[in-house]
Amino acid sequence: MKNAIASRIGEGLATLLPEFLCTAFAKQLAERNPQLLLEALGPKLNRTPSLDTMPFDLSPSAPLQFEDLSGLFASTSLDHGVIAMTVRQTAYLFGLVRRLKPRKVIEIGRYKGGSTLTIAAAMNGQGEFWSIDLGEKEARLHQRGTKRTFDDEIRDICKRFGLSVTLLVGDSRTIEVETGEVDLVFIDGDHSYEGVKNDFERFGRRVKVGGAVLFDDACDEAVFHTHSESVGKLLDEIVAQQSFRLVKSVNRLAHIERVR
Repeated sequence: MKNAIASRIGEGLATLLPEFLCTAFAKQLAERNPQLLLEALGPKLNRTPSLDTMPFDLSPSAPLQFEDLSGLFASTSLDHGVIAMTVRQTAYLFGLVRRLKPRKVIEIGRYKGGSTLTIAAAMNGQGEFWSIDLGEKEARLHQRGTKRTFDDEIRDICKRFGLSVTLLVGDSRTIEVETGEVDLVFIDGDHSYEGVKNDFERFGRRVKVGGAVLFDDACDEAVFHTHSESVGKLLDEIVAQQSFRLVKSVNRLAHIERVR
């Protein structure tokens, strides 16, 4: 109700105010809180890319290399590619998986499948990979009707390149998955403090000594605030307990390693 009223007021002001006042307001808002502008512009820009339409510029064959995944990315910082992470973050994730050669990996939150394909490609069909997602974001942001789901696209592209992933649909707070001890967990699901803490306690703590847990949106980036007040807060608490150490932060991505 409150959002609807605010929207009507905003529409009225935008219609009545002269363009020079709208421009001045937008400039001041950009100075004071650019995140609000990003949230307003983002849904108006490109949300159409998916794995079905992603270009493969170099006509790859298996195994996929990182340069084959360039079509995952947005062309600007404001539009939406298949993957929301930056090139640096994605390269770090891909390279870490390649170097660790994990036998068991868990992903929390996959949306369009950009990070899922990145991890699966880096694993090159070896080991076990579980990806958990509720599907809420697809249902909320995309009116796909009878069209193929993002999970359909993920299954097809993984089959095409001989990549192994088990796609699980469910709430990470309650879903039961028997994995035993794992080598790497990538957490990019519910970004509330309670949500990300649940994901770490239920899945991140399954990582063996020497294994990796990665959190997306744990660190603020330039003028844009991510979820440092929730994901970042939990990260600080985990490191303070000294069972995990912070290895590196890359843009918004944080990598911790289990040390005991």
